[in-house]
Amino acid sequence: MCTAISFMVFGGNSDLFGRRWFIISGNIAVFIAHIVIGSAKNTDSIIAASAVMGVGAGLCQLAAFALPELLPNRLRHIGVLIADASTWVSVLFGPIVGRYAIRHGGAWRWLFYGPAIATGISFALLIWLYRPPKHPRGIPWHQAVRELDYVGAFLFTTGASLVFTGVIYTTIVPSSNPRVLALLVAGFGIIVIFGLWETFLPLKQPMTPPKIFAKDYGREFTFPFIAGVIVNMFFYSVNIAYPTAINVLWTDATTPLSYSLEITLPQNLGLIFGSVLLWAFGIKIGHWKWQFIGSFAVMTLFGALLALMKPTNRAMIMVFVFICEGAYGWAQTLSITWIQFGVPQTQLGISGALAGVARWTGGALSSSIYLTILNHVQSSKAATIVPQAAMAAGASSSTASALLAALPLGAAAIDKVQGATATQIAAAGAAFVESYVVGLRTVCLASIAFGVLGTICCCLSNDIGPKMTPKIEVFLENDVQADKNRFH
Repeated sequence: MCTAISFMVFGGNSDLFGRRWFIISGNIAVFIAHIVIGSAKNTDSIIAASAVMGVGAGLCQLAAFALPELLPNRLRHIGVLIADASTWVSVLFGPIVGRYAIRHGGAWRWLFYGPAIATGISFALLIWLYRPPKHPRGIPWHQAVRELDYVGAFLFTTGASLVFTGVIYTTIVPSSNPRVLALLVAGFGIIVIFGLWETFLPLKQPMTPPKIFAKDYGREFTFPFIAGVIVNMFFYSVNIAYPTAINVLWTDATTPLSYSLEITLPQNLGLIFGSVLLWAFGIKIGHWKWQFIGSFAVMTLFGALLALMKPTNRAMIMVFVFICEGAYGWAQTLSITWIQFGVPQTQLGISGALAGVARWTGGALSSSIYLTILNHVQSSKAATIVPQAAMAAGASSSTASALLAALPLGAAAIDKVQGATATQIAAAGAAFVESYVVGLRTVCLASIAFGVLGTICCCLSNDIGPKMTPKIEVFLENDVQADKNRFH
């Protein structure tokens, strides 16, 4: 939530004041947050530090999304890949070190101390080397301060906070709960007011200039922006379904840790593989719009095929996950490249902000949607078939109900169910697994709607092929070609 808000509030400002101190201050915030979480003694400290980290991460990624402006336009997609290189490390090693760390006492703290050290090194290098233009739009500092969209920042922060909180509550309480309805109604109401403010007020420096969205009937920016939201929404369907399948369908308490780690690799390696393929062959293939459409369609197809997952077809699902994540790595990089090309280069901070909002908003919304679907469908199905299976194996209705309540809690709780035989427990357990098969199938089928909509948006987007030229938009102030910058 804080990252998405940070992107929006500070994105356009980096076009006014330069990106140097935004990314440096972001590094400081992330460093402090990692230290606080690593040394935390309670969850309140972790929550507070996570909020600080979210703001800092938004500031840092603003500059990361701006990195491609330092490269020739034809290499923009490679600039996005470089900016996301740390993500490759995270997705590959994160699940592995996480599963190991939780088995070794306080070792998990080094999952935060390590990044803190890396952030400190990054801070030193940024101070030394990173000197972008100070005023990308050529507006003096004192004038920019006066013209900032303070009201828009307040409206978006308030509305987004309420909406995100309401969406997250849907995973905890029924969506009809008055708390959920109040948060969502108030939040979306304020977001609408924010949209009206940005559209109809004569703002000097709007956060979301209406002309960006209206250009060429949305084909230049709006449709790529929607695709950027959806591509991340699709990622979270896989990121919820596949790990859940590992935990519930293919492993149990007796499964060796090494095996659990091995079967996490197709998802993580697939993403990296797709990104590397784009890096190596994107320019050679050309036909950029067809790449965009094709990668989105392949991601949608193989993500939908994950609906076939069950305990007996692990190998097939691992292949499908690898292909789906490879297509995601390709499509996600191109979506950000499209968004960046959708605005003048003096507004790259705004496009970067909106790209970040697309990524993190899509992730927050979709994770809540998919978790709600999974929890509702699985629990409803389990309430029906688990007691039936237990009683078919000879259990009384009270024993069957007790097994239904104990199964989600693990082996220790199951052992405490009085009167349950091994046959009854096995039957109830098989039915419980089947309820997850149905829940996961529903999640994967629900993702098809998002994927199809995203593919349509790719088709409606303008081709970026003519923009893939050798031109470099911006040079660092300490570059030998710094004199080519229009504004210093």
